[in-house]
Amino acid sequence: MGKWILVIIVTASVIGLLLLGKNSEDPEQPSQSSIGYLVYQDPMYGFSIEYPEAWEIRKDTQIFEKGDAGAFGISGPTQKENTELTDGAQVAVSKPFTIDNDLTSWAKEYYDRYSEFSENTLSGRTYQKVYACNRGCLTYFYTLVNGKVYGVAVFAQGPDKDKAAYENATLYMLKSLKFFATENGSVSKEEATTKVKALSEVIDYLKRVPGGLVLVNGEEDDVYMVQVYEIKDGHTATFNWYQVDKATGEVKKDF
Repeated sequence: MGKWILVIIVTASVIGLLLLGKNSEDPEQPSQSSIGYLVYQDPMYGFSIEYPEAWEIRKDTQIFEKGDAGAFGISGPTQKENTELTDGAQVAVSKPFTIDNDLTSWAKEYYDRYSEFSENTLSGRTYQKVYACNRGCLTYFYTLVNGKVYGVAVFAQGPDKDKAAYENATLYMLKSLKFFATENGSVSKEEATTKVKALSEVIDYLKRVPGGLVLVNGEEDDVYMVQVYEIKDGHTATFNWYQVDKATGEVKKDF
């Protein structure tokens, strides 16, 4: 009886090791599920991403030359305050921007010849991957969405066990990234007004002016013209005009 128990235990252990080895060979298979993750949606730049609930959201990072839409990160136990990140992880998403040539050519022109270039597919979307070192080494992922480029900068470093957890988390985040307002190539008028209403200055205005209106009152080839205003004494009193990019949903103040 004891002999059979031993055989079963050994066999189960071998199968478990084989399965573990198989999973470790797949770099695109994160080890954790969506449990413990929160969904972040950016109505202005038209993307959503899942991030670990223990991570913080930052809006003050400046990783991309064209600007950051937002960043998500965590500091490890050995990380010192007000110093370059050496223990922890960070995922930053760029504001969308345009380029004059194809994505691969642009990346090789933008980064120096010592950078490493490759192409990756995550969740059915193709990314130009760049590993580059300047003031620290980062891995960048760039993808085209309706003629605009989105970039994602990824950093994960720390003791072996923590680093593995950070890498799994950043990979999961990359695979969860969706461009919800731009996949069909067009932001609707309703989405345009929603994006403008989400601006902090417009929220404050509508609190002060309960009868304020936010409407699309014109459009050009690439943008909607959204007016924030009120009707006062029979006249239109405009708070501001905003341009909303039809492809990316980016909002720009007119004045």
